[in-house]
Amino acid sequence: MKFILFAFNFIFVVIGVTLISLGAYLLVKSKDFDQIVEAPDAAAILVIVVGAVTFLIAFLGCCGASNESSCMLTLYAVIVGLVFIAEVAGAIVLLVYTQQITDVARNGVTNAIGKYDEIDPKNPVNGFVDLLQYGLKCCGADSKNDWYARGRSNVPRSCCFDPIETDGRSRLGTCGDRQDPNTSTPFSQGCTQALDDFLRLFTGLLAGFLIFAGAIKIIAACFACSLRNAFV
Repeated sequence: MKFILFAFNFIFVVIGVTLISLGAYLLVKSKDFDQIVEAPDAAAILVIVVGAVTFLIAFLGCCGASNESSCMLTLYAVIVGLVFIAEVAGAIVLLVYTQQITDVARNGVTNAIGKYDEIDPKNPVNGFVDLLQYGLKCCGADSKNDWYARGRSNVPRSCCFDPIETDGRSRLGTCGDRQDPNTSTPFSQGCTQALDDFLRLFTGLLAGFLIFAGAIKIIAACFACSLRNAFV
């Protein structure tokens, strides 16, 4: 039974360290998104806190099992139970507020595309928009016509080509140029709709993962309680 509890807690250690690293990265990179939406500092800090709590859970579980401490195992089971409740609540919140999350993202994309400026290579928005368009295979906020409405005869290359590609056709070709019969055809879907579809899928999967992770923690808590009873 000790081995099983150690195995669960090894998983928790990996998850905890991963979350702390991811949160720290998001906290450092959050300033890159100031021009698009409000910097997600709170979200990054929350990820770090969750990672730290997960790591603490693993520490208590391993120490309690190795030292055969019923007190530490009891504390471990209580914390795991509270985390389970928090994860289920988080999954419910994600599912309930999916529309609000997508609305914020849609507004951010629309604002970012409005600030796009190919003339200024240092514009921090350009890289985000290019990555979004090619990554989600979309063009413009609602459609490619958003770019033409700004007086352009073509659309950004990321509507057709990988923005980091520097050779071959992507370097020489044009995208959606209405004056060039040989131009490449841009993606047909708008980025707000593409992002909406992606976020709905992502939030659904994340909610499912939270519930699954909570169930794993409850199983670990049950093993901890059984092990504690064996030490009493």
